[in-house]
Amino acid sequence: MKPFPYHIHDLTHTLRPDVPTWTGSCGFKHEIKLDYEERPSDAQFRVQQVKLHAGIGTHIDAPAHAIPGAATVEGLKLEDLICPCFCIDVSDAKEDFLLQKEDVLAFEKKHGVIGENSFVIVYTGWDKRWGDPDKYRNNQKAPGVSEGVALLLLERKIRSEEHTSELQ
Repeated sequence: MKPFPYHIHDLTHTLRPDVPTWTGSCGFKHEIKLDYEERPSDAQFRVQQVKLHAGIGTHIDAPAHAIPGAATVEGLKLEDLICPCFCIDVSDAKEDFLLQKEDVLAFEKKHGVIGENSFVIVYTGWDKRWGDPDKYRNNQKAPGVSEGVALLLLERKIRSEEHTSELQ
């Protein structure tokens, strides 16, 4: 059997009732509605209910989230979600840090040019605050990317996502 040719990084967070949200209110609830021993027949199984806000925690944010009439998640093609990925690690970034065009160029000098249709993750390290919603929200102040970087990536037709586990 051929070895799996890719390295996979799990960027997800476990959902809990106290996950960080924009408003600070509970955006997630998990409940066991009927448990194994409560079944009236020999067929033993568990019935669970999960309630959550559409954009809570680690998720894919469809274009329709911010652009009226754009594609929703079910309208995205799987082949458009699989591509080469580059991770620019700025995990020591402070809340007011903005990745600059010069930072991207320095990254490329060291790791090679980021090609068209690649995916760029700007790893800010903000995930370390995930367990403390107040620190994570931080009055809506978190590291990010500058307008110059956003324009550079758009011009190069590079897919990008700032990995700060977007709050909803």
